[in-house]
Amino acid sequence: MPDRLKGKVAVVTGGGTGIGQGTATTFAREGARVALCGRTEATLQDTVGMIEAEGGDASYTICDVSKADQVQNLIEETVDRYGKLDILVNNAGLRASIVDILDLTEEEWNQTFNVDAKGSWLCSKYAIPEMRKAGGGSIIMVSSISAHIGQPKQGAYNSAKAAQELLMKCMALDFAPDNIRVNSICPAWVPVAQNKEQLEEMMSNPDRVFPPGVSYRTLTSKLHPIGRLGTAEDCAWAAVYLASNESSWVTGSSLFVDGGYTCQ
Repeated sequence: MPDRLKGKVAVVTGGGTGIGQGTATTFAREGARVALCGRTEATLQDTVGMIEAEGGDASYTICDVSKADQVQNLIEETVDRYGKLDILVNNAGLRASIVDILDLTEEEWNQTFNVDAKGSWLCSKYAIPEMRKAGGGSIIMVSSISAHIGQPKQGAYNSAKAAQELLMKCMALDFAPDNIRVNSICPAWVPVAQNKEQLEEMMSNPDRVFPPGVSYRTLTSKLHPIGRLGTAEDCAWAAVYLASNESSWVTGSSLFVDGGYTCQ
């Protein structure tokens, strides 16, 4: 069904690359006007260019989602440009080094939580008043299967994503009376900028075991029963569903987009 998001205005954080870019371009194809944010202007310009080349409407704002003043400016610019806000995709995220907590630095711990958890809180905090004015809305956390399982040497990342997941559930309860739905997408392995170098190294030697304890062959054939890694588009279509009126009775839910990873 085309135009599932026609007439809606969406903010996508971390919209310059990976899942954010895939979500932004797919939203635009479904009729949404899309406001992107991120810290790298060149990648944001690339995404806006892709959307505009297909006849869509997109804009971008340079924004660090861990900074309240920058987030407030993002939301204000979006509403000034488009007149309202219907959808927020909290996609911006960081992944700490793959080390145990003894080797993890305080700086990395704080950076991971500031973007993955605090950033989702700040963006939601400033978006919700505008959604109330619009009569409701949809907030989507791009979380991870890592929020729900233990994994070696990923204490900071998994903890931050778990915090994001519980924030989602609390917000779903708090703002259901305002017709604001809050859900999450939990991908397994999707090639993105954060893991590009690691995946390329693993692919060069498919049977070698790499941190956090798997080989590339195991990663694709055993951990993901579907037999492949995910794509940004796999996650984007899940986001379209959660952003659209088709999911009007869905809130507080985690949608696993993981090729069967967590059903084992």
